[in-house]
Amino acid sequence: MKFNNLSLLLAVALPLAAQARSASPIVSLTSKRAFVSNSKNDDVVATTAASANALADVVIPSGGDAGPLSQAADLSEADAPLISDIEMLSNMLAEVVKKENPTVYDLYTRFRKHGMDRAGNPDDFTPFEEMKKLAADVSPIDNLGVMKTFSIALNLVNAAEVNHRMRLVREAEKDALHHVGPLPNVEDSVRGTMDILIETDGVDPDKIFEKLTTQKCEIVLTAHPTEVNRKTMLLKYRKISELLAHLERSDLSPFERAEALNNMRAIIAAIWGSDEIRRVKPTVQKEAAGGNAVIESVLWDAVPSYLRKLDAQCRVTLGKKLPVDCAPIKFASWIGGDRDGNPNCTPEVTLEVTTHQRLRAAKMFLNDLNQLYSEL
Repeated sequence: MKFNNLSLLLAVALPLAAQARSASPIVSLTSKRAFVSNSKNDDVVATTAASANALADVVIPSGGDAGPLSQAADLSEADAPLISDIEMLSNMLAEVVKKENPTVYDLYTRFRKHGMDRAGNPDDFTPFEEMKKLAADVSPIDNLGVMKTFSIALNLVNAAEVNHRMRLVREAEKDALHHVGPLPNVEDSVRGTMDILIETDGVDPDKIFEKLTTQKCEIVLTAHPTEVNRKTMLLKYRKISELLAHLERSDLSPFERAEALNNMRAIIAAIWGSDEIRRVKPTVQKEAAGGNAVIESVLWDAVPSYLRKLDAQCRVTLGKKLPVDCAPIKFASWIGGDRDGNPNCTPEVTLEVTTHQRLRAAKMFLNDLNQLYSEL
């Protein structure tokens, strides 16, 4: 049994990787300005494609477009660290694959070369034909290994781009000495929007403060049935982004740097040796536990941290602090409570899920209270 579809997939996926991977969402400046407008329907804001494209030209510091920076046609000197990170991660992955499966490593490098040749000259179909010939003799097990290697490689590129976008924001902050505030000085942030509304549009700061303290944003957690990526794998790629940022510290000792690189190699090796997708559909209870994990590991600390920064930014830009009872961001969950035909989501399951959520929330509050008690 042969898998000729491998060559077809690689021939299309490699040259069009920029289009295949979704970019970070862009919110138009029109929608940002609208929240202080006099419209009777402030809750519904239309975002046009033209305004989104116009904002993208300003928001993206470099990289050519709003797509993946690694695939941009006009990378600047500021993007050199991104290319260096991608090369380092690719070499680490290649080392792991070469050690674990030399056959897959050989096929991966040959397919990659043909794909890059085709990407460099899309009008030349010779690399495509070579890929077809090469794929004709690939066994099913080797096919799986090659596709897994390409999948990991693209995910590593994404991890490098996450760190690089933060790097560009930090570099922009260094050049914006006349702007003060904890939030990023870019147009698609609260800080940048406040500055534009006040300095360019002439909006009264009191009106901005009123809208900011009265608006409500409710984020609803849900579990999509087609989500097959394991959370442990997502956390591994997130850790890689964090290690890349850690390696940029200028005060690292040689041992600390070597230790970070070894940790990165270990994570990539663990990714290669793991199954990246779920093989068994999770129960409603497990889906709810996954939602709780997002709150406990990310949102529980990130949201208060952001609100403290927002408060500091309001003091700097608007001359006022947020009220103590101001809660512009709230959370809800559909997990365990949907009634759209899922036979496994019964009233008994809903009661079990909500009871468990209340228990987890109580334990989180207890941990914070114990920490506060130790500080008093």
